[in-house]
Amino acid sequence: MTAEDNRTAGQFNAKRLAFAVLTALLFCAFSYQLWFHAVRTSATFDEPAHTIAGYQHWRCGDFGINPEHPPLVKLLATVPFNFRSMVEPQTDCGTRLVPKSEMFALGGEFLVQNDTDSVLIPARLLAALLSLILAALVFLAAREMFGPWVALTALAMLAFEPTLIAHGSLVTTDMGLAVTAFGTAYALYRYAKVPTWPRFLIFALSMGLMLAAKHSAVIFVPVLFAVFIVDALIYREQAANVAKLFFRRAGTFAGAFLIAFIILWAFYGFRYHATPNAPGNMPSVGEYITANGRPEMVESMAAKVVTAVSQTRVFPESYILGLADIVASNSRNVWIFGERYSTGQWYYFPLAFAVKTSLALILLLPLGLLMVFFARDKRRDLLFVLAPPLAFFAISLTSKMNIGVRHILPVYAFFILAAAAGAVWMCAKVRAFRYVLGLLLLVHAVTTVKNAPNYIAFANSFFGSTDNTYLVFRDSNADWGQNYKLVNEYLAKEGITDCWFAGFGNPEVMRASQPCRFLPDSGFQRFSSQIPDLVPPVIEGIVLVSVSNLPPRGGPEYFVLAEATPIAQIGGTIFVHRGRFELPVAAALNRIVRANFLASKKQFDEAIAEARVGIELAPADPRVHIGLGLILGQADRKDEARRELETAIELAKAEPTLFRNAEVRASQELRRLDDK
Repeated sequence: MTAEDNRTAGQFNAKRLAFAVLTALLFCAFSYQLWFHAVRTSATFDEPAHTIAGYQHWRCGDFGINPEHPPLVKLLATVPFNFRSMVEPQTDCGTRLVPKSEMFALGGEFLVQNDTDSVLIPARLLAALLSLILAALVFLAAREMFGPWVALTALAMLAFEPTLIAHGSLVTTDMGLAVTAFGTAYALYRYAKVPTWPRFLIFALSMGLMLAAKHSAVIFVPVLFAVFIVDALIYREQAANVAKLFFRRAGTFAGAFLIAFIILWAFYGFRYHATPNAPGNMPSVGEYITANGRPEMVESMAAKVVTAVSQTRVFPESYILGLADIVASNSRNVWIFGERYSTGQWYYFPLAFAVKTSLALILLLPLGLLMVFFARDKRRDLLFVLAPPLAFFAISLTSKMNIGVRHILPVYAFFILAAAAGAVWMCAKVRAFRYVLGLLLLVHAVTTVKNAPNYIAFANSFFGSTDNTYLVFRDSNADWGQNYKLVNEYLAKEGITDCWFAGFGNPEVMRASQPCRFLPDSGFQRFSSQIPDLVPPVIEGIVLVSVSNLPPRGGPEYFVLAEATPIAQIGGTIFVHRGRFELPVAAALNRIVRANFLASKKQFDEAIAEARVGIELAPADPRVHIGLGLILGQADRKDEARRELETAIELAKAEPTLFRNAEVRASQELRRLDDK
């Protein structure tokens, strides 16, 4: 070899080494941030339920608990529980459907009794393996489709994308769908290019895991089928018979779906009934929707379709109940820019993506979209990269369950890959753009690191950054119960031992995690297994309040705090106040929470007396009348219950801005009471 050849080889080896080092560093950075978030944040609202459900799945094959979600992520996260001694939940295993309220209380107790961090952190780290798999898949797909520099750019974007870090280290199902949906699309792409048996089986396995990850995976099935067919029709050989090619690919996809369907059944133990010890005791689809949603949803077309599917017994019973839960939950209240809506809005997810996504992805994604028009040689690759997320995103516009950007988490990996491809393509066209890209990726990384560990509440600088997310959303985009540890650190630093806290999250975990006494938290204390302490109508001292409890999501109970100037803001979601505050409505709601607890113990006389005290404290608040009405209904005092609910409706109509939700709730409960 000549000296020139040696020099060229040396430069090539140096580039390969630099590429390998940068790749390793980015994987390490992503891993560290996932770990950091897992250990620095407290249990989010949904995690206790998923955790106890996973344990019950392993313990006795009980899928009558938390049927709202398929078991893949829950089983993965709770694998360590099989190798340690656990304090078992105070409920029979596999004998009945566990109601949601009881499930959340049991989940909180389960974590606390087994030492929350020693249970939750290992579970989170196992769930985070899915995030690392996603990073590896994006890297491999980018390298195969577009080359090594796109792979490195995509990895740099993904490793510091706050929303992926936030939901990639939690025991929830959103990342499970994100990784399996991307993996299925990538596997289909590889099979379409080189159709071999190993690639076919990998595609089928990926689709099976996708179906077992989350119910919304069903959206991807027809989308991927359409992509598979379009790919055949556009990129077929000229001599190929169109009809023959169509039926061949349709048959191939059907075969893969059949294998995937078998894999889904395998996750439920190849058993139709949700519970092993009391088969056939599950509610019907209509009964489940009535109990867990708005009664009018029973008459919806979606409910009728799910009912028809359930009668075929093609899917496991628990899976069907999960579909019913989607129907029941598809009409939740939404809070956007300080306005309350009784149902979802079409623009919610586009807005959520715009607020919760890094500037790097927002600015570079248009370049990936432009490649479709200008990079002819990459259109086939872009078909598999862009069609699935764009279709999923478009379908999300019709969803009425608007409670967090996490529900469109699967689009992120696809969009990151497209954005990276577009960025590198632009670098090849405009050499100076390399410096722009390098600076943008550096700012991207620095911004995310500075924001840690507040990834859940993240908002980009276009919308005022993390401390102002609550001005746009009052849901899991801001406070999901993740900041108890940060609250404790603040209290310890300031030497505060006497305080009140209107927090948001699982009350069992909250009670065990910090020293404050509790104020009502938008009604979720009904999930507690312990009666809360009495709240006086006037409070002096330190008061902390979650943004989820402030208007418009909360009622008038914390108006005085919303108008006061806080002395601190914790994690972007908790305001700290000092002073004397009159909170009679909060005291009244506290009485209703106590009354609900007594009613759950069948102590109806004491419960009714407690609720009447609440009405004396806040006679014009329809929510306390609803609370008393529900308890009277449980005590079979229907006439009195009806009068309270009718009173609640009249009071809510008098203040529609404050109590629109209360009017809907009272009307629902009145309808349920009349149906009994």
